[in-house]
Amino acid sequence: MKKFLFLSFLLTIISSNFFGQTTDKRVLFTVAGQPVTVDEFKYVYTKNNINNQADFSEKSLTDYMDLFTKFRLKVKQSEDMKLDTIDALKSELATYRKQLAKAYLTDKEVFDRLENEAYDRMQYEISVGHLLVKVAEDASPKDTLIAYNKAVALRKSILKNNNFEDIAKQSSDDPSAKTNGGKLGYLTAFQTVYPFENAMYDTKVGEISMPIRSKYGYHLVKVYDKRIARGSVNVAHIVITTPEKLMGNADSITFEKANKIYNDIKSGSITFEEAVNQYSEDRKSKAKGGELGFFTTGKMTETFENAAFGLKNKGDMTTPVKTSYGYHIIKLIDKKPVPPLSQIKSEIKQKIDKDARSDLSRTALTNKVKSKYGFTENTAAKDEIFTQVDSTILDGKWKPTDLTLSKNLFKISDIEVNQNDFLNFIIKNQKTKRTSNSTKAVFNNLYEDFVEQKCLDVEEKQLENEYPDFKMLMREYRDGILLFDLTDRMVWTKAVKDTAGLKIFYETDKEKYKWGNRADVDIYNCTDKGIATPTRKMLEKKKSSEAITAQLNVADSKSKVSVISGKYEKGQYELIDKTDWLPGIKPNIINADSSITIINIKQIVGPEPKLLNEAKGYIVSDYQEYLEKNWIEALKAKYPIVVNQDVLRSLIKK
Repeated sequence: MKKFLFLSFLLTIISSNFFGQTTDKRVLFTVAGQPVTVDEFKYVYTKNNINNQADFSEKSLTDYMDLFTKFRLKVKQSEDMKLDTIDALKSELATYRKQLAKAYLTDKEVFDRLENEAYDRMQYEISVGHLLVKVAEDASPKDTLIAYNKAVALRKSILKNNNFEDIAKQSSDDPSAKTNGGKLGYLTAFQTVYPFENAMYDTKVGEISMPIRSKYGYHLVKVYDKRIARGSVNVAHIVITTPEKLMGNADSITFEKANKIYNDIKSGSITFEEAVNQYSEDRKSKAKGGELGFFTTGKMTETFENAAFGLKNKGDMTTPVKTSYGYHIIKLIDKKPVPPLSQIKSEIKQKIDKDARSDLSRTALTNKVKSKYGFTENTAAKDEIFTQVDSTILDGKWKPTDLTLSKNLFKISDIEVNQNDFLNFIIKNQKTKRTSNSTKAVFNNLYEDFVEQKCLDVEEKQLENEYPDFKMLMREYRDGILLFDLTDRMVWTKAVKDTAGLKIFYETDKEKYKWGNRADVDIYNCTDKGIATPTRKMLEKKKSSEAITAQLNVADSKSKVSVISGKYEKGQYELIDKTDWLPGIKPNIINADSSITIINIKQIVGPEPKLLNEAKGYIVSDYQEYLEKNWIEALKAKYPIVVNQDVLRSLIKK
């Protein structure tokens, strides 16, 4: 946690986009001869001074120069100590680089298009139905054609007879179609597979798409309606469930019960929240006052959604609404429109990353890399490997019979990838790539993944050269982990482990760490009055706490007395704060459980220095500050800082 916070702070000091902003190459200052330019300083200065505090006044610039030069001094020492060669730090930096690189290993143009497309689609909701002709994703061309032709024939029949729902019930391979006629209700972006979503938004109202292929088979998509998105709604509900097997007038009894609750709420004889607690049969939402949280179209049953979105004002409530679960009384908590893109950009990005459409961006980048670095392929070498493959690859158990294959499979840039590289890839990844019942399909999928990985590896190695902001982010993190390790050595851990130095530091200024006035007290906790009375009598006779507990705590007796002794300042112990700060035995305090507390203030102790162990946290903190200050002075002596005053003055705005 300490390291995370340190690095988080550090990355606010230094630029996340510096190299893309270079405009002024003048040297502002040097550290042991290493230059720091104006553009670097200006960027970090403006980035770190938020809320219009970067006013370029003389004081503001001077203060930040002090902070930034100290940072550069520490970087210089960490480099001279070669901390960047430590294996653990190199490993951490490599892990960070892998994580950071993921954001760059996509085709930005394609990704931006997908992001904007998704947001545009989120502005609308489509009432849609479908008919599915099932066919395996890796089906043979013959079976694929049969399925496609069947879908085309069904579409022609539907267009001729205008009976989509009837044919969906009869012919769709989606089991739900037998009851819903293929109707799926209103959907929006990210609520179905991407090819289906494309058809949904590309088909006009009242029309039926041509067969659309997804991993499930061919779909005929019918669009019934298109409306402006209703955003999201948060409601609370009371649900009275209807028995699964309706016997006699069970449904009407359920309705009457729900309706009575509704009328009681309307009349004010019970609040909505009280009714939730007493009657609602949704245990999950009951604990939250019936609240369901925000949801969008397509998340609940259509009847429930229409009732919830139909409420206009916060606090409005529906009459009992029937769904397949029972009868609901729904109360509006809040409504929100679709947020601006800027607010949900990261959410859309996460959804794209998890969605099949993300493949488009990676594929586009892979193709660009192939073109940029001259990808050439030896298909004969690939086919030679396939001759060894058998059906055990489907279960992730295939083992090559010949691991000596070494012909070049393909070349990209100056990197030649051979057959053995691919064989090792298959052995490692075949279990995770079980997407088909076809040996050839699984083999080809693995090969495509292998080629993509190698192409992206080439691109990843060039990120610093191609993306200045990536280069700077890597530099930031590198400096951050180096400085954390160095500061830990020079200040944090040293202050804790250097017990001799800490003691000397404390002794030189222990008057700084003083107690205020304290009450020296014994606090007696008695289980009942029967033991409180003799406790008080013994106290009045000046008996010690040890003598009192030894005499009164008789074995097997339920009545006991315990004592807490200590010295307390104001604010440290509430019971002590409430009594007068004068020596003596205080009146009995009767507690809620009938136990009795007796406070005996033995004396009021004046201010005195705290012992080292009593103030160790504060002393260690001050010692760390002391070590930091001395360390910086030593660095300044070792690594001269030379500031170009003319350049600095030119930055001041009066």
